[in-house]
Amino acid sequence: MEPIPPSTTSQGGASPFRRPTSSMSSFPRPRPARFGPIPATPLTAGAPRAHAPAKAESAARGGGSRDALERRRRSGALWFFWVAALSLVNSIAALAGQGWRFIIGLGITQVADALAARTGHGVAVVALVDAAFMGGFVLLGRFALQGKRWAFALGAAFYAIDGLIFVAARDWIGVAFHALVVAMALRGLDAARRLR
Repeated sequence: MEPIPPSTTSQGGASPFRRPTSSMSSFPRPRPARFGPIPATPLTAGAPRAHAPAKAESAARGGGSRDALERRRRSGALWFFWVAALSLVNSIAALAGQGWRFIIGLGITQVADALAARTGHGVAVVALVDAAFMGGFVLLGRFALQGKRWAFALGAAFYAIDGLIFVAARDWIGVAFHALVVAMALRGLDAARRLR
């Protein structure tokens, strides 16, 4: 194999090892640093918030993202509306003489409705008592949706006390559903606490 003689410019060919003679390069060259005053920037423009990463880190450590905690809080708050609505249906059914009921409803309204239906007296008073308890649960649900932790705690405590009526009646299915609603309200309380 014979070595190929290097070509010269006089022979017309360009060497593969020479740079092109063009002054334009395909890559932009960095500009040299200029000396002089640095323009002022506002202090709040690029300042990172110290508490935002801490909140995200604590939410991730404590059981999920902020969206998951908000869903859990909302789910816990909605149980108060379910209790109020099903208690209303139970009261209407009892005062109409029906023998069925929803288990998740309030036990105190069921006792009052049964007494009024059995005696036939005091229906207006019982309706006011029922409206007060149901309205209280609607208000608790509304405040719980706003993230008020006391609403979750008060609603869970009252519903747990209401469950004692089912314990006295030995209605274990009613006790189980009361325990479920209390647990869901406490989950909502925990989520509201973590979102603070």
